[in-house]
Amino acid sequence: MPRPSQPDPRLPFIVTRTQAVDAGMTVDQIRQRVRSGKWTRLAHGAYRRNGAVADDSGDCFAAERRAHAELAAAQAHASAGCVIAGFSAAAVHDIPVISALPDYVSLLRPGSAGEVRAGARIRGWRVAPEDIQQTSPPVTGLARTWLDVAREGTLADALSAGDHLLRGLYASLEELTAVVGRSDTSRGRRRIHLALAHVSRMRESPLESASWAYFLERRIALPQMQVVVRTAGGRFIGRVDFLWPEHRLVGECDGRAKYAHPDDLYAEKRREDALRAEGLRVTRWGLSDLRTDALAAHLRRTLAQVS
Repeated sequence: MPRPSQPDPRLPFIVTRTQAVDAGMTVDQIRQRVRSGKWTRLAHGAYRRNGAVADDSGDCFAAERRAHAELAAAQAHASAGCVIAGFSAAAVHDIPVISALPDYVSLLRPGSAGEVRAGARIRGWRVAPEDIQQTSPPVTGLARTWLDVAREGTLADALSAGDHLLRGLYASLEELTAVVGRSDTSRGRRRIHLALAHVSRMRESPLESASWAYFLERRIALPQMQVVVRTAGGRFIGRVDFLWPEHRLVGECDGRAKYAHPDDLYAEKRREDALRAEGLRVTRWGLSDLRTDALAAHLRRTLAQVS
């Protein structure tokens, strides 16, 4: 009669062979977990415990971020002295960015020469000890991760990540400013300082952050954010994403998750009718509109019109 398999001891979702052995498992038990499909080998000596984490958040990008974070953990475990950094650290910290996550893992090995190998890009950038979280594996801290995203990504990435950190009180503007001051920011210097001047906790989604980057890059007059609109009699109509008050123009970002239920769409139609009844014009856009100049041309024409 076959012996029943022993239950796993308490282990993290991503586990190294050393951690498993230290917890009381044998190498044969580890191999059995891999053969049975309970564990997936991610890299030499690093495994994912399948089914250990369930995602019921409804975030359609959560699985992609988690998969990249798993790969980053495995690559870092297999690379002595490395720290997870850049967009990979953003995935580990669950910081939203606009650009697609890269196919490779970003790692730092401070003081060493750069190296590119299958699945990983290792840089030798300097990083202050206080900017590393000594987890297993280590990862750059939140402020340093923001800096690297701003250095390597787009202005939309920098604002999306920075707004998220400020909005959730995960980091302060002072902390972001300090990490820029103690780091070599020769690469992406203009983008970093522009993002630092415009990060805001008022924007409520990555799409709003990307829209602000679009306004800056296309030199569109900057609107007010998160403005409460009422009727002439004082009745609350709603809070709009953006408002150009002197032009009586409302700008609304439409993500797909915004109207998850048919009733949401009907309610938004009534809200827009109420805004127009107060003499406001309404224009809407989605993420795809931020990838072309057509929206900029439309906004310039609309803002030039006398309301």
